[in-house]
Amino acid sequence: LQAGHSKDELVTRILAWSADEVDLMTRPDNCGTLNQQLLAQKADVIFAAFGFNESFGGMEKLPEFKLRLTAMVQELKTHAYNGKAGPRVVLVSPVANENVKGVPAADLNNARLAAYTKAMGEVAAEQKIGFANVFEATQSAMADAATDLTFNGVHLEDQGYAVFAEALFRDFPGNSG
Repeated sequence: LQAGHSKDELVTRILAWSADEVDLMTRPDNCGTLNQQLLAQKADVIFAAFGFNESFGGMEKLPEFKLRLTAMVQELKTHAYNGKAGPRVVLVSPVANENVKGVPAADLNNARLAAYTKAMGEVAAEQKIGFANVFEATQSAMADAATDLTFNGVHLEDQGYAVFAEALFRDFPGNSG
């Protein structure tokens, strides 16, 4: 994103913490709410990456996930964090999991992750916001047995991050990539 928009002087901030879910972001009392953090950062564009942790709830939790995600998106869209206009919101799917020696992560998780990715795409379409489907790109790259894109089946290595970054840039609204 930085290279593709080098003249825009982008500033990025990561507000996510490990294990965040759509409406479960445990923070210390003095940390501030998500809305307070986005206001402090004057957010113009919000990449909201969810679905991985939620997917462990199983297929039966998909309808609830969609409702929670829709509510979050609607809330984000009502604020002018930058003081001028509502933010551009882009949902980012989870990455695929990969089978590695001793850990069949793809076999255990990818069907659920695909379903949650599809649900995120549906919410994005309904809410008329961006959607970056990094699941399909990473799953496709992981199909090559000669690649190791993660170090444990879930967490990306440099080569995995390169696939992720390309997919995110390609699917970011406004890019021709």
